[in-house]
Amino acid sequence: MEETVHPKIIQVEPTNVCNFSCLMCLNTYRKNKPQIFFSDDLFLKLAKENFSLIERLVLYGLGEPLMHRNFIKFLIISRKYLPEESSIFFSTNGSLMDKKKTDYIIENNLADEIAFSCEALDWPDSSSVGHSEQITSVNSNLKYLAEHKRRETLKLGVETVVFESNFRQLPKFVKQVGDLGADYLSISQIYPFNSVFAKQTLYTMITKEALSILKEIGEGGWNLILGYLQERFAEKTQHTYKNMYKFKDNIVEKKRPKADLYYKYFNRAKKENVHLNIPLFMEEKNKLPLLKELEEVFMECINIANDYKLKLKLPEIVPSFKKRECPYISSETTVIRSDGEVVPCFNYLYDHRSFLNQHERYSQAFSYGNIKNASLKDIWNTHSYKKHRAKLKKINEKIPYCGDCALSTNNCFYATEGTSDCWGTEPFCSECPYSLNLTKCLL
Repeated sequence: MEETVHPKIIQVEPTNVCNFSCLMCLNTYRKNKPQIFFSDDLFLKLAKENFSLIERLVLYGLGEPLMHRNFIKFLIISRKYLPEESSIFFSTNGSLMDKKKTDYIIENNLADEIAFSCEALDWPDSSSVGHSEQITSVNSNLKYLAEHKRRETLKLGVETVVFESNFRQLPKFVKQVGDLGADYLSISQIYPFNSVFAKQTLYTMITKEALSILKEIGEGGWNLILGYLQERFAEKTQHTYKNMYKFKDNIVEKKRPKADLYYKYFNRAKKENVHLNIPLFMEEKNKLPLLKELEEVFMECINIANDYKLKLKLPEIVPSFKKRECPYISSETTVIRSDGEVVPCFNYLYDHRSFLNQHERYSQAFSYGNIKNASLKDIWNTHSYKKHRAKLKKINEKIPYCGDCALSTNNCFYATEGTSDCWGTEPFCSECPYSLNLTKCLL
């Protein structure tokens, strides 16, 4: 992939303000934080300087874009300055996407793709955690858009998240979306911003390559580690005191069965370019039957979607190390926060806590500059931003991976709070569920 002098896709956060309080969303945990709306003048400046150079504009961030009083104006400006072949996409919770706005957007060709983010299309039950706060209006607005989108080129999508409390309702949800006539349904695993949702996740960050070996170890994981440590300790002790033993020349080499088995498994892992996180496996092995059930539910969803000719975008359940890829790097996308800060991806919009790999992590927002002070093109071409993208293009060579590393499950500084990874790369990308196609950002 050749380096470009300008991003192909710009994702703009119109505002960080939302009218919902979804339990799975970071916004719910950002109480008393500044409420920011993208400046009208700054958006116009951004459009004049950059939109002629891009292929796609994405308008959403942490907040609900339609909470911005001039969001429709932003769409008008975008259409004016974008090339004819470029597209406009935005994601919404749907509550403010009323008939008047829908008609105006459709009649004036102000969007090429719209996605509704929702958890249910009927009255919520006890498993509802967020997108159902105004289910009646959301459902009504979604149906109206589906019935009146007219242009075949306008794509309508629905996005949702899956976790333990709701995954068995997914086939019903796929059918509802199919009945609406939507073009696609995107399902994402949940990003756990608190410890409660960490227990609801339906995935493991142990890779497929490592898990196949760990399953062979099975229940004997702790015994293997303990046996290996005991044998290594005995071997080191014997070596230390060997010269003090008068019959040292007659010492018989001892067998180390646990150590031999340990090295056998780890050498196999090394050939797959992964490590073996035995502690994480021992913590999560009881969850494997549930992951198998989710796999079966996904297969049922695929069959239903095929009947409707509905495009179904599914997340991974057990990720593949070989397929690790940053979606923002592969699509050449940059993100502009509502205050003008240029950030590398959705994950680094704001400070947040996460609960992955059986540990808590604190991540700080990361910016390469602000378009109030420099042009987007200049920021995109700074040495630090270019170096970051170059490394992530070769992510499996240049960026270590925490999910298969036993240290990450045992309070490794880099995994719990480091701004860089253990190879010195900043920002920290070594535990990113987006790069594994577990959690998703629509771009």
